[in-house]
Amino acid sequence: MQFMAAAAVVLCVSMAVLGSWVNNQITRSVLATSGAGAVGFMRAFIEPLLHDLDTYDELPPHVHRALDGLLAEGEPILSSIVTVKIWRPDGKVLYVNKPKSLIGQSFVSTDMARAASGEVVAEFEDMTSEESAYEQTLGLPLIEVYAPLRDPSGKVIAVGEIYENASELGVQLKVSEFRTWIFVCFTTVVMLGFLYLIVRRGNGLIELQSSELQARYRESVALAKINQDLRVEADRARLDANAANEELIGRIGLDLHDGPIQLLSLLMLRLGRLRQSSMSPEEKANAAAIQELTSSVIQELRELSAGLVLPEIREIGLEEAIRHAAERHENLTGTTVAVELGPLPADLSDALKICIYRIIQESLNNSFKHAGGKGQRVSAREEEGRILLTISDSGEGPVEQVRQSAVGAKLGMHSIRNRVATFGGELNIHSDRNGTTVSAELPIAAQPAAGSALPATA
Repeated sequence: MQFMAAAAVVLCVSMAVLGSWVNNQITRSVLATSGAGAVGFMRAFIEPLLHDLDTYDELPPHVHRALDGLLAEGEPILSSIVTVKIWRPDGKVLYVNKPKSLIGQSFVSTDMARAASGEVVAEFEDMTSEESAYEQTLGLPLIEVYAPLRDPSGKVIAVGEIYENASELGVQLKVSEFRTWIFVCFTTVVMLGFLYLIVRRGNGLIELQSSELQARYRESVALAKINQDLRVEADRARLDANAANEELIGRIGLDLHDGPIQLLSLLMLRLGRLRQSSMSPEEKANAAAIQELTSSVIQELRELSAGLVLPEIREIGLEEAIRHAAERHENLTGTTVAVELGPLPADLSDALKICIYRIIQESLNNSFKHAGGKGQRVSAREEEGRILLTISDSGEGPVEQVRQSAVGAKLGMHSIRNRVATFGGELNIHSDRNGTTVSAELPIAAQPAAGSALPATA
């Protein structure tokens, strides 16, 4: 509506200017036609009487009589001509048919000066000068025409001025002006009507498109909400699966400790008793070998069980959990692990602490298995809302692909990658002749799903 109102104002103003311009052009055209007739009259009847004017300061009597006779009352020419004046170029009135009192007087007239320079000047109802006082008293619409009068050589010797009765012309101009404004108003109304239809149609189209866009926006918002809910559910499912996996691993570790390890320990006791009984030397040697192998299996199972069962993650902070993982590896392998810790968050979810613990545990196990535990180092710090974790060694072990394929019954680097991906982190492994470096970046904002079960700890 604001556009329609503004457009209507602009259109009305433009059409008003156009109407004024058209009326002005019509008036100028009529004046040019009337001026041409007056100029033709003066050059045909008056100019020949003034060829010897340069030799006189005043008009000779015979010229006065000739002009008076030409403009005498009752002559047909006077039906349209009201007054005739003849000027010297310097502004002095040489002749006027009435009133005669103006003869010999001088006036300053811009229009007369323009005519003296060779220009034809025509004005409609522009009688404001002192020399047109008589014409102003007539109360008639008049056309005032100034024209240069020349001698046979073409030199301007005088200026002729004619006042024509424009009563009929004035009526015609008013009728023409009225018709012009009627046409302009009609055209304006039609254009406003078309403009209104265009604006209304455009407004309807805009409203329709706006409704469609709003509907699509609502659909997009609904889909975005569904996607967000699905993403949250997927994250919750991954975290739940991660927690269930940790719980299963812990149970396997406890089952190994309470089942096979106990049975093998009982086997060790029975083998010891057999060796004390009456056995041949060969049988005792075989029993000793079996007892030694059983002891190795028990040790391996104990290490495996210890690696699977988590410490009390809930009760310790991240820094202590990292140090605990390093110390546990040192106790199991007899190697040394250097720990460098920077600023770390005091409050971190248990699931994320478990993920970090497992990354350190598996990386150190691989380092010990493939590089002999040389130059083992663990570093961790917080930077821009992320935990930056690095585990490295300086052993000449196999390259990354070989190390990843050599994972045995323990967690394996593939499961570590899945754990890191669950928390929206990144895991990079680089291996060369100078050793292997495992780098992990984990966002601190990652939280476990509400109600997710944590794994059993020991």
